Amino acid sequence: MSRSLLFGLFAALCVLLTPAHADTPGAGLKPDLRLLIDISGSMKTSDPDNLRGPAMEMLIRLLPDGARAGVWVFGEDVKVLVPHGTVNAQWRAAAHSVLDLIDNSGQRTNIPAALDAATYDYDRLDPGYRTSIVLLTDGKVDVGESPMLNAGAARAILNERAPELGATGIPVHTIALSDEADWKFLRSLAQSTSGIAEQAVTADALSGIFLQSLELVAPVARVPVAGQQFTIDASVEELTALVFFSAGNHSVALRSPSGRVFAPEREDADWFVSDQFALVTISAPEPGDWQLVAPGAERVRVTVIADLQLEVDPLPASIEAGRQAEMGLRITEQGRAITDPDVLAAFRLSVDVRAPDGSTETIAVSERYPAPADGEYRVMAPTFAQAGRYEFMVRLEAQTLRRELPMHVEVMPLPEQATLVTRGDELPDDEYTASLAAVGVAVLTIALLIWLILRRRKQRKLEVWQRRAMQSENGATGQFALSGVSAAKESPDEPLD
Repeated sequence: MSRSLLFGLFAALCVLLTPAHADTPGAGLKPDLRLLIDISGSMKTSDPDNLRGPAMEMLIRLLPDGARAGVWVFGEDVKVLVPHGTVNAQWRAAAHSVLDLIDNSGQRTNIPAALDAATYDYDRLDPGYRTSIVLLTDGKVDVGESPMLNAGAARAILNERAPELGATGIPVHTIALSDEADWKFLRSLAQSTSGIAEQAVTADALSGIFLQSLELVAPVARVPVAGQQFTIDASVEELTALVFFSAGNHSVALRSPSGRVFAPEREDADWFVSDQFALVTISAPEPGDWQLVAPGAERVRVTVIADLQLEVDPLPASIEAGRQAEMGLRITEQGRAITDPDVLAAFRLSVDVRAPDGSTETIAVSERYPAPADGEYRVMAPTFAQAGRYEFMVRLEAQTLRRELPMHVEVMPLPEQATLVTRGDELPDDEYTASLAAVGVAVLTIALLIWLILRRRKQRKLEVWQRRAMQSENGATGQFALSGVSAAKESPDEPLD
């Protein structure tokens, strides 16, 4: 934010304020996204139009500069699609050049190998980054022909790999792209690592779920949109508008405060348009009220690059019911947290919380918390009393400046209330359960056969002794009898077995 804008922003204070900043940049960690995309043959059915490509295009454009990201595709083995590195113009160009390589050529679904590839640097992670994994698949763990082998590989992930990732602070956000996906496994993997699991009923929903995953991994403040109108302040250097279409009308344009129209057919802005969404980036946008012209718009999201920003240390993506968590909030100028209490007093900072039952609560941060010396507000979220998804919206306001930043938290029920078993010893794998059932039936059958054979032999032996006892009672001569048992040599055709 320029010094002249600060003069205007704080004119109401009747004093000239030069904003003070923390000696070091904001304490927030930069995002590090590891994206794993299933390219198994079944994707021909689950994603016949290959909507994974446009969804990845959206991520490429929306990932903030300075973040880190990498993309791997997997089937029977794993391949690097976009090398893991810092997001900048060169990284984006490399990512755009390989979008066509997302296909359906894989033969299996080697999720263990994909997770290993995404954590290649597990023993040397950069502490300045917040690492997250997003896993997209339409199947289940499939590393070989044997159901027992596949079940064992899935068990190893839940029993060994997931606890390691969770303890290190690496959430795995999972996306199931068909009814054939092992939803119970994917949900257990996400919950075990403090991630969130999502189901895409159709491939058309993929872009929206990818966007939500991006908001979990790399939360970025945006400009509020009301009635297809939004306000751009003088500090904004660049705006990016994302418009999701409903069925039917896909026309879209933006009108500036002076009446200038930006449309996909013109070359005065950077547009990307698909059947699901449109994405446009405009540099040096005119300050004032902008109008979106999109009759078929279902959802709109406008993010900005500006000197002045709202930053957040996000809450955990998933947490157990009954617990609390703390978030860090900062107002930054050119990457540094503002610390001057008079400057901070000119902003209204609040957090809206929506519980799973629809009830809402607002935390008036600026009123409830004193201006922090280091510029970082440590805000305690309400107790997560209900199981389900909580929605948070952090809001920043000051004269014409408006920012908002969404977050989501999945609250898991307490263990005694849980309907899903996440312990490795009870792995939710249908093939594994079926295999155990088959082995159990075989063991019971063999045991029954052995019991029947032994019982028959015992009956035959009893019949022999009874027959000889009867012969003794009938006065057979030349034989010595004792207690109804004959001591005579047994007939060869009547063995005792």
